[in-house]
Amino acid sequence: MSSAAATDDEVDGSADKIMVDCLDLAKPKCFFLFAGAGSGKTRSLVSALDAFRLKFGPQLRLRGQRAAVITYTNAACDEIKRRLEYDPAILVETIHSFAWQLIEGLNQDIKTWVREDLNASVVDLESAQAKGRPSSKAYQDRIVELASKRRKLERLSSVRVFKYDPNGDNRGHGSLSHSDVIKIASDFLSTKRIMQSILVGKFPVLLVDESQDTLRPFMEACSLCKRCRKRGLH
Repeated sequence: MSSAAATDDEVDGSADKIMVDCLDLAKPKCFFLFAGAGSGKTRSLVSALDAFRLKFGPQLRLRGQRAAVITYTNAACDEIKRRLEYDPAILVETIHSFAWQLIEGLNQDIKTWVREDLNASVVDLESAQAKGRPSSKAYQDRIVELASKRRKLERLSSVRVFKYDPNGDNRGHGSLSHSDVIKIASDFLSTKRIMQSILVGKFPVLLVDESQDTLRPFMEACSLCKRCRKRGLH
């Protein structure tokens, strides 16, 4: 083994130890790991989680908790699950799937959010129409969009259960779009203390793989959650 390789291994080992130390449920700490493509970030993540689950797995299971890992793609999600031997103490999901798990079933809260969002969109579109030129394409496009949003408002009262498929088109009645799920989860985490409690209570550790690709509104909601900060959300 070359001296350069040995030095790289020592650097990796040091970074891995810091990550393991941060994942201590008695005194958790936030951390950010920055490295180039192909440098072994996912390997270090899995290594730290291996040490974490051996030490704290029984405690998590006793409390009905799990560590959560958010990834950006299904392929990355599957790879991390495989490396962690599909350990049930570690939840690995894409950001859309994870966000939906947080809000699924909160149908009345979701309905209120959707109604307010649609009303705000209608107001913005009507304001733009008042200033637009009827002969322009943008004006004609807004007519179609306004009609669509008004129809959704009219049908909203009949929606009892909202549906969402992270891997689907989500076009049916009562279906939420991919962007809606992220916006709703982000808003609920930022404004509802119960959502903050649910997140921290279920997942005392939250790790984000490839954070630069992860949707910013959701990440900002997590970082702004004071309750999560107090409890050491990672």
